[in-house]
Amino acid sequence: MTENFEKKPGCIQAALQIIGEKWTALIIRDLYYSSKRFTQLQHSLPGISPRTLSQRLNKLEDCGVLRKGYTADAYEYPEYSLTEKGNDFAGILQQMADWGAKYHQQ
Repeated sequence: MTENFEKKPGCIQAALQIIGEKWTALIIRDLYYSSKRFTQLQHSLPGISPRTLSQRLNKLEDCGVLRKGYTADAYEYPEYSLTEKGNDFAGILQQMADWGAKYHQQ
C-alpha cells in the first residue's frame, strides 16, 4: 500500500522528521505570513519553553526550512523567516487545518 501512497518509500517519514515534533508545525504557521523575532514567536506559542523554541528553530534552520537574519535597525535582533522549502509546507498545514476544522470536537 505504501508504494501507491508515496512516490518514493520513506517520503512521509522524511517529512515527519522535520515537522513531527511538538510545536514545529505551529512555528512554521506563525512564520508563514511574516518574519518574527524570538520573543514574538514565544508570545504566539503560549506554553513553549525558551529552550524548546530555540531547539526547534535551530533544527528548522539546519533542515533549510527557515533562515535566521537580523533586523536593520539600530539594534540587530535575530529574525526568523521561512525559506522556499518552509513555504512549501503551507499547503500541508492548510490541509491539516481543514481536516481539524472538519473533525475537531468542541
